Amino acid sequence: MRKTLLMLVTLALLLPMTALAEGTSAPRADSLLVVTGTATVSTKADMATIEVGATTRGKTVAAAHQQNAAIMEKVLDEMRKLGIPDEDIRTSQYNVYFEMDPNTYGMPDYGNKGVYVVNNMIFVTLRDIDKVSAALDAAAAAGANNIYNLVFQSSQSTEAYHKALTRAVEDARAKAEVLARASGRQLGELVRIESGDYAGLPYGIQNRADFAVAEGGGATILSGDVSVTAYVTLSFALE
Repeated sequence: MRKTLLMLVTLALLLPMTALAEGTSAPRADSLLVVTGTATVSTKADMATIEVGATTRGKTVAAAHQQNAAIMEKVLDEMRKLGIPDEDIRTSQYNVYFEMDPNTYGMPDYGNKGVYVVNNMIFVTLRDIDKVSAALDAAAAAGANNIYNLVFQSSQSTEAYHKALTRAVEDARAKAEVLARASGRQLGELVRIESGDYAGLPYGIQNRADFAVAEGGGATILSGDVSVTAYVTLSFALE
């Protein structure tokens, strides 16, 4: 009798759990609607990063390095004069290699003819974009012969990305409602959501810069806006 009672109690406990599991089972593939949404938000650029440096050559590594160090010290001094703190300046690359003289190709001692090359580059973060032109001009005047990667950024990028995510979800849901009506079904609950960053970059921050040097003048920089793009994928159950 006690054994029979125990079995009945166990069965009574299992039945609600079974019903709950059946009620929350994943929708079938033919009852699932997957849509993507995208949105772009623009915000004013208020920061910039530039990469500047120098390439020098010498008969020995020490000679090439000495020339390079002298130039880079002048570049750093100019950046500090513009009020750029040391924590906003960091080394991006430093390379030393041997460059063979192509004019001696085929000669017996070809491999011994050439110079040593030192390439030293730094990233400079400018938290005032009005200083971009001055920084480029100052670096060039100090002897920098390599200037690359002018990228504008925004201190409001996180807020812009969150706004873009919200709009991307709204875009995806609107598409889902249209598709559900067109197929004669009703849109059910949201069962899955995924997000992705634009082009694999944090918040997709990167914009185009119109960069030109006027004849006899300094660098002319047009910063424009920073575009932040968000993508989402939503999965809905169809009823």
